Amino acid sequence: MGWWKKLFGRASDRSLDGAMYQVTTRLYSRDGKRSAEIREFDNGQTYLLESEWVAGTEFRERHEGRMVGPFRSPKHAEQFIVTTAWFNGD
Repeated sequence: MGWWKKLFGRASDRSLDGAMYQVTTRLYSRDGKRSAEIREFDNGQTYLLESEWVAGTEFRERHEGRMVGPFRSPKHAEQFIVTTAWFNGD
């Protein structure tokens, strides 16, 4: 399995508990009903936290708050999310 992670640039399965991160970007769908926060962790991993509009200004996190990733970089995470059917409202 190690070669699979090397080939696709996946990081190790280290826990992110207590890890520091920086929100590099928050993207919103065209209709404003979906958002994705791109988080770059101090260990070099990048993840997305997806949320959906509920009412007013309230958004609810998807996947019970679990992040999507890891991605090689914030740019790769952005390229991924903007092409998903969920983000585009399909």
